[in-house]
Amino acid sequence: MRKYTDDEERRVRKRSRVREWVRSGLLSAPQVEGLDGELRVDLRRTNIYLRGTLAFFTMLIVVALVGFTVSAFGLHSDVAGATVAALAAILCITAAEAVVGEFRLYRFGVEEMLAACSVMLLSISASEFSHAATGNSTSEATVALLVAAAGGLGLYLRFGFVWAALGGMCCLAAIPFQFDQSPAAHRAWAAVLLGVVFAVTRVQRIRYEEEWPGDEYGVLQAAALGGVYLLLNVHVFWWDRYHWLLQQDVSSGGFYWLTWVLTWVLPAVGLVLGIREKDRPLLAVSVATAIVTLTTNKPYLGWERHTWDPILLGVVLMAVALGIRRWLSRGPDAARSGFTAARIVLRQDPVLSVLSAAPLPIQAHTHAAAPPAATGFDGGRSGGAGGGGSF
Repeated sequence: MRKYTDDEERRVRKRSRVREWVRSGLLSAPQVEGLDGELRVDLRRTNIYLRGTLAFFTMLIVVALVGFTVSAFGLHSDVAGATVAALAAILCITAAEAVVGEFRLYRFGVEEMLAACSVMLLSISASEFSHAATGNSTSEATVALLVAAAGGLGLYLRFGFVWAALGGMCCLAAIPFQFDQSPAAHRAWAAVLLGVVFAVTRVQRIRYEEEWPGDEYGVLQAAALGGVYLLLNVHVFWWDRYHWLLQQDVSSGGFYWLTWVLTWVLPAVGLVLGIREKDRPLLAVSVATAIVTLTTNKPYLGWERHTWDPILLGVVLMAVALGIRRWLSRGPDAARSGFTAARIVLRQDPVLSVLSAAPLPIQAHTHAAAPPAATGFDGGRSGGAGGGGSF
């Protein structure tokens, strides 16, 4: 069902690892030349900057064409607008299939945005048809989220877009909030749905481990665990300015204290599993949720917060990091149970890559080079009774 073959997916990942090994000095030039020929693929790729630019302009083109069609022909009714959106969605996914098949694009931005636009337009179309049929805003939003969740899963299964699966997970978790239930029930049902996603992706992660598609399932597993944690921690968005994201609508009762217990249990379980299986995405999410647990523990217990709380937390985290690093460094060969504090492979951090290209008004201060000292008898500077260069 994948647009790209299993062999192509594996070769792309192996080429990325070879680049990391080259940057780390683990491979020599002759070795790289031999591997490069074996791992060559006919897929067209680009860097993250051009990828984002192409995706942005593709989105503008799609929005402009759909908007022009609706405006030019006066298709402002629910049914007419839904029909246009559905047809545009079909054209977008067809175009995505065509450019991938014809030009062999792989994470190029154009095919990604065309596929994303197809799902968004199909969700809008389903929502408008539902509104025209029932006039119920709840069913309208629910249908749109269901279509978006299914569409995100479909894009992942077809093209391997992990971001599409993550978006589908968010839409799936938002569905329980559309029904007239208690806030606790909203959070509980959403957490159950993401918990099912976590269980399914974990089975696949264990099956494939680090090899493709295990790397993708590892990301989805970690994201699902993080989503469950965010839904159950009722004090994540306790700042007034962020209440609109996920309001603190559960402030007492058994469910409240159950979520407090789970905010400690979930990071601990994630850390144990991540350390045991050396699962980097799961470790990263578990560490992040553990830090959030420390910052939200006082609001949970109703304790007074102080301005020096972040300073104390920072000192504790630095002490823990330094202690773990020192403990690992003192192990046999500076490692313990397969973990080491030494950086073996130089990975390219995508966040730092994006920030390095940000148009920040920073001017590096450099010192002008000192003029070279004069030597010899050039121009009489070494004496010569004042004789010039033409003397």
